[in-house]
Amino acid sequence: MRLNQLISVLYLSIVVIGATSCWNHESAVHHVGHQTINEQLRSKSVDSIQYEVTTEEYLRELEKVQVEGIDGEVFIPKRTNHLNSFPCSSCHTKPIKELGELGEDQVKKAHWNIEIHHAEDGVMNCLTCHDVSNLNQLNSVTGRKIDINHSYKLCSQCHSTQHKDWQGGAHGKRLGGWAPPRTMNTCVNCHNPHSPAFESRWPARLNTVKLIEQSTD
Repeated sequence: MRLNQLISVLYLSIVVIGATSCWNHESAVHHVGHQTINEQLRSKSVDSIQYEVTTEEYLRELEKVQVEGIDGEVFIPKRTNHLNSFPCSSCHTKPIKELGELGEDQVKKAHWNIEIHHAEDGVMNCLTCHDVSNLNQLNSVTGRKIDINHSYKLCSQCHSTQHKDWQGGAHGKRLGGWAPPRTMNTCVNCHNPHSPAFESRWPARLNTVKLIEQSTD
């Protein structure tokens, strides 16, 4: 009799524990299912980076302009929003030569120390890209005016291969998905136009698996 009672108690305990476990599991799944994407991302750490905004939120707040010369809707960040000294005409009220002759007490010289490491001196200088008659615009090699927000047109004059790859999506960084409307960085979002080459850098992460494989060879 006592043995049967003991078996019944053990069986009842197993049922209760199993039901509690299932309830906790379903509760956890139910909770995660109602978390926002932000909450789910913040609960995980990837290489110690905490993601504060989702792609959708970032693109919603980003002011964009539409790329010209590509079929379909393709957008890039609005460049002039990231230039603290724009419009240039707010400071460039006189010809560059006259401004250069003025002292620091007469005019603020914010970027006179810029050096061009883009091409040889005989090929490129400031006025190769900047329109001396209107510094709020860029200037093509044929004298055509180019809006600063569409500076990729200027880059494409010499970097035609990279420009074609960029149009198709093989060069550059996507800021959203591939489905239209597409949003992507433009040339100057990644490259400094005065010194476009990237400096040599160490990898962002150490491949410890590779080190172990090499040490055991």
